[in-house]
Amino acid sequence: MSDKLTKKLQVLLTEEEVREVNRIILNDALDNEARPISVSGFIRNLIKNELSNRTVEQRSYIKQNLKNLKSK
Repeated sequence: MSDKLTKKLQVLLTEEEVREVNRIILNDALDNEARPISVSGFIRNLIKNELSNRTVEQRSYIKQNLKNLKSK
């Protein structure tokens, strides 16, 4: 990975949601016979997958809306 990870995002989850995330991470590790990834890595992968599923039109629309919000 050549991109530097420099920005932080913060998210608030319920105790149940945190347990579910940890359960998924541990189950994936057991299924793949690998070490569990970090929660941060798991969430990063979720975000990257969601972003890659967006069409170019959706991303362009989002960028334009962000520019409009910043100019206000």
